[in-house]
This record gives sequence, structure tokens and C-alpha cells, in this order.
Amino acid sequence: MRHDQWPFTTLALGKDVGMALVKKGARRITVDGTTYHPRVSWIRRRTRKEEPPAKRLPDLEFLALVRAGLEECAPGVTQGAQLKGNSLISPHGWAVAVAPPHHGGGHHYDLVALPDVGLQPDVPCFMDCVVSMSADPQDAANTWVQTAGACLLELLDRREHFADHAGPDDERGVPGWHMIMSGAVGLGSDIDENRRLQGALLEANVLHRIADSFTTDLESPFFNGVKVFYGGSPGSMQAEIRVNGERHEAASAAMAALGLPEPTTFTAVRFYALLLPVQASGGAPSYPTARLDLAPDSVQANAHTHGAACDCGGHLDPEHPGFDLALPHLVAELSEEERRRRVKSDTGAIIIAEGVGNFLKVRLPVRLDDGRTVVYLAWVYLQAAVIDDFVQRVRNDNLAGHRFEGLLCNAIGPWGEDVLRAPVVLGGQRINEDGSVRRSEVLESSDPLLGKVLSETWAAAFVLGDRFPRSPSS
Repeated sequence: MRHDQWPFTTLALGKDVGMALVKKGARRITVDGTTYHPRVSWIRRRTRKEEPPAKRLPDLEFLALVRAGLEECAPGVTQGAQLKGNSLISPHGWAVAVAPPHHGGGHHYDLVALPDVGLQPDVPCFMDCVVSMSADPQDAANTWVQTAGACLLELLDRREHFADHAGPDDERGVPGWHMIMSGAVGLGSDIDENRRLQGALLEANVLHRIADSFTTDLESPFFNGVKVFYGGSPGSMQAEIRVNGERHEAASAAMAALGLPEPTTFTAVRFYALLLPVQASGGAPSYPTARLDLAPDSVQANAHTHGAACDCGGHLDPEHPGFDLALPHLVAELSEEERRRRVKSDTGAIIIAEGVGNFLKVRLPVRLDDGRTVVYLAWVYLQAAVIDDFVQRVRNDNLAGHRFEGLLCNAIGPWGEDVLRAPVVLGGQRINEDGSVRRSEVLESSDPLLGKVLSETWAAAFVLGDRFPRSPSS
């Protein structure tokens, strides 16, 4: 692939992928003729480092894989966690245990997640079972981390970093319950069929449509775990709903009646959801008392918060809040080894990555309702001719007034991946007296959501949360 080609489709869809639940009213996108929700969790299989063991791993060895997967998703979450007996136990109050297998073969693992072990004597938990269809326990561990594990992390963090939320009145929600739902994982060997069934499973809105078949059996006053599985070979597909670890016959039959498409070869897809009771009067669900302040790997790798003295080149105080996104989304997704090999130039303002793209760091301002403006230093993808022209204009001192176009290559603040890949018009740059170049600014966008982000005023609490609090005298 040439470096002037936009590579999102190749990189994102060229591997097994999964897609996350979208909120009510969200926009949709079309890729290769298939319509998907835009809030997409591209769930990739990790590269196998060695041949898988021939036998089922001992419990603690399997939990070590789970720990590594959780740490990769949320750096720091497993700090201090210990492997004891048949459990991974965190000093922050959560644990994951391997239960004795009660069904399945030698590569089958039953896992129990305990979000708050401080609730005694009956510690609330949710169960899930995973199997390695490739005979590699790493695949089984990854599957759990990306589905039930993502729900565990989200239950502890609650800011939609790891899974999506849907309220009881949401068009994709379950009436009477607050739902936390992971992305869908494809487990077949055919990439295109995985993708097709992932899209079909999420478009079917399964749990919303079959809610009447199983919600009366949700007994936990804390949270109920629901696994949705659809897989098999042409002519022999299996639809299965497991509620709190047990197959639910009525719900499974109701799902089978939805008429989901069949693949052309063996394919399986699954996702996981937690259903939390809500009060009749409404309001937030009853969350566990344990809570962690987590951030996914993509946020920790790419986000930098400016302080009063910021060594990234900006000097921002609470009156001028900002975030410096260290890498373009596509570059951040590369392994360290692949990044070293592909990145041919990185000046801090421009990144040229062979076979990936050309990226320019720009300013994206968002007006707040308290009179401040938060600035995101984000990356845009530019065609080769566009970035070449930009560099030439810098050399010729002919940059002022120049407008050009690109695609946004970072998730931004609370709008997240909904604005990723949005087309942008850039300008406002100039050569300063000291010879430095003032960063280009995102001026407008034809994308409806990003256009609103740029043109409207937003609540400071929504955009910043409790970061950058203003002093009482401000």
C-alpha cells in the first residue's frame, strides 16, 4: 500500500473485528455495502507468540493470560494483583476465578468475575465460559477479556471506556434494566464471514427484542451476566443465551427465531452483557461500591493532559484546558516493533508512516459554557500531495491563509470514536516571528457531529468532568 492511501478499511477490517453497542440516536456508517453503528470496538486477535500447549492449562497459568489481557486493555488495573489458588485477586477489591469445569472439553474454561469481594458473606459475581476453538488457551483468554472482562472493567470504571451503556428506555436497551454491553468477537477462520455475522448480530438488537423471554429470570439484585452466542456451520447454526452461567432455553429459542443469517463456512460470534436493576423511580442503577479510575490503553497511549507547566510545548492552566494526543489512532494501534519499522519521520508535528499514512498535528478548539475553550492537539490524515504542499508552503513562507482538507485521526473527548475519520477543513496557521509555525486549526467539518462540536457551546462538566476546576475567584 502506498503511503498516500487512506488505510482505515484495510487495517480495521482486515482482521477479526467486533463492534460495540451504540446509543440511541447514533449515526451509522456503511463499509463495503454493510451498515454498521459508528461506535466500533475493533477487536483484534493478538499474534500468537508460540505453539499452543497440547493440554488444558492449569488454572493459574490461564489466569496469568487473563491478567495480561486485562493489563493490556487498562494499564495499571492489575497492579498488585496476585495469583492464589484458583483466583486472580486485586488489592482494589475485584477478583477473577476459574471454576471447576462442568461442561465442555479440555480447552474449556469457566470463569467467575467478582467485582467487589468486600460484599460479604455472599459475594456477588457473574459467570462466563470460554473455549479455545484453535486449541490455544491464549485465544480463550482474549475472548473472555474482550467480552465479559470488558464488562468487568466498565462496571468498575463506568465511563464507557471499555463497554457501552444502554438505559431501560433506550431503543437498544432491555426494559427495566440498565445494560453494560461489550463488543462482539468473531471466532471463525474466515475474516469476511466473521465481520458479516458480527454486524448481523449487533444489528439484530437481540437482547432488546427477546427481553420478554428471560428478564423475569434475572434474580440478582446486583448484576446479571448474559452471554449471547451465535455460531456453527451452514445448516447447523446454534443460537444460545446463557443467563448467570446457565443456558436459558426460552431465550435461546427466541434468539433462534430472529432469523439471523447463516455463514458460508464455520463461524461463531459472541458478546457479553451485564444487566443491573434500576429503581422504579428512575435514576442511576445500583453499582457495586468498589470503583476504579481506569483508562483504556488507547487513551493512556495517546492522551496527555496539559497542566500549568506542560513540557509538550504548551503552557496551559485551568483557564486554558487542553489535551495533547500523542499519536494518530492508526500509528498507536501498531506494535512497538512495527512502529519502529514503519515510521520514517516523526518531528512531533508531522509523522510519515510507510504503508500507514501522513499525519499532521493540529488544534481542535471546543467552546465551553463557562467562557473557556478546551484545545485538543489532535492528528489529521493528509494525502501525500496535500502534506507535500504544506511543507513547501512552510519553506516558502507562504502558509498564511492556506486552507486544506484531511480526515480526523483521533477519538476526541466525550464524543470518542464517533468523530474518528470525520472530514475536516484546516487553516489558521502562520509563521511566527521566531520562525516557528503556529499549528493549523480545525475550522469546520461536513460531519454532522463534529460540525456541532466545533460550532456549538458545550457544558464544561460534560467535556472536562472534574478536570481543570476553576478557582472560586474565576
